[in-house]
Amino acid sequence: MSESVKDEKKLRKEQKAAKKAERSIRRDQSGEKNAPLKTVPSLLERKFADFNYKFAYLIPETVHPNVVTTVGIIAGLFGALCFFLGTFSKWFFVGSIVGLLIHIVCDNLDGYMARTRNQKSLRGGFYDIMSDTLVCTFTLLFIGLSSYGHLEFAAFGAPMYGIHMLCTMHFIMIYNEFPFPPFGPFEIHMMYIITAILNLILGPVTLFHIGTFPVMLVDIIMIPVLLGAAIEVCRMAFTLFFRLKRDGK
Repeated sequence: MSESVKDEKKLRKEQKAAKKAERSIRRDQSGEKNAPLKTVPSLLERKFADFNYKFAYLIPETVHPNVVTTVGIIAGLFGALCFFLGTFSKWFFVGSIVGLLIHIVCDNLDGYMARTRNQKSLRGGFYDIMSDTLVCTFTLLFIGLSSYGHLEFAAFGAPMYGIHMLCTMHFIMIYNEFPFPPFGPFEIHMMYIITAILNLILGPVTLFHIGTFPVMLVDIIMIPVLLGAAIEVCRMAFTLFFRLKRDGK
């Protein structure tokens, strides 16, 4: 293969990567010049957010974005608790589905409202990040405490979202960047919702045993997702660390 053909292929590859990176950038609707550069690689995350934004006008101007965040936290924690209560009746999984759906809708709308209604604040940004961390962490723990999963796997995954958010906050504070992972909050919440739907339909299902340890359906769903999350958290942490090292910070 000639050098010119190799160079042409390399150029096309770089152009394709640049277009993909450009599509992942989410412009700040407030028009603020120094707003963090937000990148959202997930197409599902972007489409879901754009769909939610169409209904933001239904929320009165008198409702502060932090109120929407609070509603999202309450709904999300209720949905998380219902995973544990599903041990006693599978119909509590309906509460998990509804609660988590409300949470992800509120999680999209609060930031959008703050940006478009000139109500942005550091307090609101911190509150928004804390809401995600609380709901994701407690959802995992309650799944582990239920009769549908194992606490061993949930305990492994519970700190992941907090570490990810710690890295995210440092990216914002130091580099004014807000990077989303490829498998982001929307996908994580959808995983929880799909888990709740399967539990509602099938009940607690033991697929097989490793020795005396029963491996359940929820475990099979959680293991690859948690491993992927661990890899992503490590990638993000090392990226930040070596970037700081390179910049002498």
